[in-house]
Amino acid sequence: MENSVSFNLDSVLHKLKHYLPVQAPLKDFIHHNTLHAFQAEKFYDGIFRASKIFGFQVTLQLTDYRTLLSSNRIKYSVLERIIIERKGKEVLSLWMDKLLNINYDEDINPRIGGLRGNWKKKHKIDLDSLVHPLLFRILSSYLDQGISIWDFPMNKDGFLASLKSLEVESSVSF
Repeated sequence: MENSVSFNLDSVLHKLKHYLPVQAPLKDFIHHNTLHAFQAEKFYDGIFRASKIFGFQVTLQLTDYRTLLSSNRIKYSVLERIIIERKGKEVLSLWMDKLLNINYDEDINPRIGGLRGNWKKKHKIDLDSLVHPLLFRILSSYLDQGISIWDFPMNKDGFLASLKSLEVESSVSF
């Protein structure tokens, strides 16, 4: 039996574009919702998934909640009542112990940036310092708001098409 995996570039790009900010060159700042890709999900499902991908801290850490409890900003009686309502009275002591005494790993390890971090750690290659200076100079030129004396070549075709065209037609390579 033959295993074939089909790859649909349009489908992949459609899915990926929800995770990337989409912004045409603008003279003035316009806010873009960075959590756009998660807005169809239930609130907590969306923010926790965004946290795993982007490394956002979306809630207080457990130690912060424990501090609020010890300073009486969170009432012990309210906490007990909520645990009983949601989990049952018979497991109240178990959940209180988990909440108050057990230490959990609260580190946020985002998937975004992991590849660059691993290259830097394992291969001693800082991709950010190799790519960012050139990339940001090119992007700044492409996104110019009428300040420069000349236009970015092939601006009408979009950024990637313009880069490809420059790479093919130029006597030097990026």
